[in-house]
This record gives sequence, structure tokens and C-alpha cells, in this order.
Amino acid sequence: MKKTLLFVFIATILFSCSPEEKKQTVFEQWRGENRDGKYQEQDLLKTWPEEGPELLWFNEDLGEGYGSPIITDSALYIIASRDSIATVVAFDINGNIKWQKDFGSEWNTSYPGTRSTPTLINDLLYVSSGRGDISCMKSKNGDIIWSKSLLTDFHGKTPYFGYAQSLLINDSMVYAMPGGADTNIVALNRYNGNIIWISKAKGEIPAYNSPKIVDINGNQVLVTYSKENFMGIDAKTGNLLWSESFTSKYPNHANTVIYEDSSIFTAAPIGHGLLKYKLSEDGSSITKIWHDTIIGNYFGGMIKLGDKLYTGAGGRSKDLLMLNANTGAIMDSLETGNGSIIYADGMLYTYAHKRGNVCLVNPETFEIKGSFNVKKGTKEHFSHPVIKNGVLYIRHGNALLAYDIKLKK
Repeated sequence: MKKTLLFVFIATILFSCSPEEKKQTVFEQWRGENRDGKYQEQDLLKTWPEEGPELLWFNEDLGEGYGSPIITDSALYIIASRDSIATVVAFDINGNIKWQKDFGSEWNTSYPGTRSTPTLINDLLYVSSGRGDISCMKSKNGDIIWSKSLLTDFHGKTPYFGYAQSLLINDSMVYAMPGGADTNIVALNRYNGNIIWISKAKGEIPAYNSPKIVDINGNQVLVTYSKENFMGIDAKTGNLLWSESFTSKYPNHANTVIYEDSSIFTAAPIGHGLLKYKLSEDGSSITKIWHDTIIGNYFGGMIKLGDKLYTGAGGRSKDLLMLNANTGAIMDSLETGNGSIIYADGMLYTYAHKRGNVCLVNPETFEIKGSFNVKKGTKEHFSHPVIKNGVLYIRHGNALLAYDIKLKK
């Protein structure tokens, strides 16, 4: 009996995790867990009252910018521009400021303000400014662990509208695109900022998109755009695997690609338009499946649900389009106001760039189930909405707003 009790005691010790071991990974980034605009939420409203969902809190002293926030269970992080200085502002979930930290210079011409979203993994926060200053800091208090300049440290070339990339984390690496002729894309050790690899890629100025890593049969491919090239980079070595050049009147790619079942979907302004590619089994090449040059999507994102693709219409008369993802054919259109789009709990959320109109859309019936206008804030409505724990967060220039969209049981 004593031996049995001793075994049970030892087994309990061995198989019990320490608090550190039990700790789950906290990971928040641009457009959700997979950078695809889909938020893993449940029990959200399927219709809104006529005046829209309840406004829980707002802050109108944020600072200039278009970058979206990221949210954890206890905090919210966003980048603001104040007197051309890039500042990280940390809020609690009730909208109270916890801390603020300057980390670089911010973009102050051609649509001044921030244009990227922080990336958080556990207690480390990774941020990038429109002038190419990047930092790793402690999420608890903003203490900076390391900083780099894409311009001075990596001889980068600033795009016309400034750097707009949200930094991408992959295991121990963080990726950035300075856009230099020889130092085009870099992978850094995310703990100390040391260089892991440098890729010349196509040696040209960056686009405005945030990259994405796709994994196919164990091969990791960093998929991104430079000014006039669509590229796949070996995520572990930096070797250029494939590229496709293009010409467009508006070569300002700002959308992160969607990847699903060996297929890559891209969206850009009219002229380049929407494309679907097939990625080879080892990720070393791509094949074009379909291409629509009429639809234009500057930076609103896309949502793929099953065999349907939802995106802004650009120059078309209607604003939100439903496409057949297999063929690219337009299936339906809905007037919501052209802008950004995200998804959660069976519903689409659109945010119009010009009017500031927010719509709740049932993707199956393609009907608007509620709408409201964002009246607080300044300048254009370029930010992408974010959903966390039943709250819809919207940034409009110097204003950050939080709306209750949780279903009341």
C-alpha cells in the first residue's frame, strides 16, 4: 500500500506542469491568428439594433495613424504618431492607458501617421514605423530590448507612402523588408536583433503589404510583394524560390495574401487586380489559375469561406463582391461602401474607407444585418477592424473605439 501511494505521489510530481510550462502562448498579429482576417470568436450578435452595437468606450487623443490594434485578454496595443514620433500605446481592456513608449520616427508626408500593426508573442512586442524604425520591447512596460533602422542598418529604400509592413514572427525569427538593392529582405533573431539571413530578392523598393509564411509539405515559403514583383522566399534560408513581375498603373500592393489548400490568392488595385495561383508540392514554383484585372482592392483585404471569396469591388458600381474562388467569376454584389473586411462567427464585417460605414453581412444570404457610422476620429477610415472577446475595435485616425457585439444569453 505504501509503495502504491509513493508511486502516485511521484507520478503526480512528474506529470504536473510548472506554472511556466502550463502557460499558453499568447500570439496576436495583423488580421488575426493566420493573417487572413478571420477571428476565432463565438456567440456574437447576428443582427444589430438600428443605432448599431453599444459603444463601450473610446479615446480621441490617440495620435495620427491608420494601423489597427492587437488585443489580448488583458491589454490592447496600438501605434500612434505624435509630432512625427512613433509611439506604442498600451491600454487595459476598459480603455485606460497603461503605458506609452516612443520608438522611432513616423511618416509625416503623403497621408501622415502610422500604417502598421504590432505583433505580440508572449511578453514580447514587435513594432515598425513608417520611417523604417523597428523595435522589440517588453509588453509589460514598453522597455526596449533591441532596435534597428531599415534605412541606416540595412540601406533600405522607403516606399512613396512609407513603410507599412507589420512584422512577421516565425519561431525564433522576425522578418522585415528594408528594400535595399542588396539587403532587400532580412530575417533577424527576434530575441536580440542579430541577422540570421539576408536576401537580395529582386533588389527593389518594398510594396506596402505584410508578408505571410505558407507551409506546404514541411517547406516554409515567405510570400510577399516588392514594388513590381510577387515573390516566394525560402523562410529558413532567404533563397528566392520564385517570382513573377507585373506592370500596373498603381503598383502599390498592400494586401496580405490568402493561402489555403496549395492555393494563393492576391488582391491589388485595378490593372493588376485579383489572382489565384497554385503552389507546387515543394513550394518551389507557382502556376497562375485565374486573373481578374477589373476588380481593384487597394488595402481592404479578402475573406475566403469555402469556395467563395469576398472582397471590395474597387471601381465597380457595387462595393462588396462575392466571387467563385475556383474560377474568379463574380457571383453577387452588395453595396456596403468600399473598404476593409474581416470575419468572425459566421458573419462578415466591412468598414468603408470614405463614409466610415460599418456593416454586418451574412455571407450565405449576402444581406446586411446591421450598420452604423463611425463619427468620432479624424481623416480617412483606412484601418482594419479587430474583434476580441466579443468586442469590435475600430481605429479612425486619432480615435480608438470599442463596441459590444457579444450575444446576450
